Amino acid sequence: MWLFGYGSLMWDGWETRYGCLQRMPADLPGHTRIFNKKSLERWGTCSRPGLALNLHAGDACRGVAFEFDDGASSDITAYLDARETCTATELPVHLPDAREVAALVYIYDGPRLIDEGLTLHERATMIVEAEGVAGSSFDYIKGVRAHLTELGVTDAGIDALWAAVAALKPTTE
Repeated sequence: MWLFGYGSLMWDGWETRYGCLQRMPADLPGHTRIFNKKSLERWGTCSRPGLALNLHAGDACRGVAFEFDDGASSDITAYLDARETCTATELPVHLPDAREVAALVYIYDGPRLIDEGLTLHERATMIVEAEGVAGSSFDYIKGVRAHLTELGVTDAGIDALWAAVAALKPTTE
């Protein structure tokens, strides 16, 4: 079983409790990251929602592919379906050795999507003000950005949002 992570799944260590066999950089064609999902538990609350990553149509998304024993799939999907507040879709992911594998990918399309008309400043304000059980929305974007840098990924959308967050919370770097 393969799974593709493009946000906090890339770096928060969740995979160790499910016996991850290997993890490696990977590419998901036809998708890019977008901060458009309200986080009402992990990175925010109902009264102060945080923002979390999602995917939408685009060129390609660099993330991390995780391989697990097929016997662990029901435990993994039960955990991640609840965490990601949706079910996964199986999509082709390209591995560094030129293999293509079918991986589970979480793409949210439900009532937690934010209004597309929110300005960059409004999105940044949500991030600066929100905190949930996993930490602050600020820590989430900071962690995502740092781990994308480790993967050699530059994401203009995340960089622009980070700059807007930094303008509101100048002690960010």
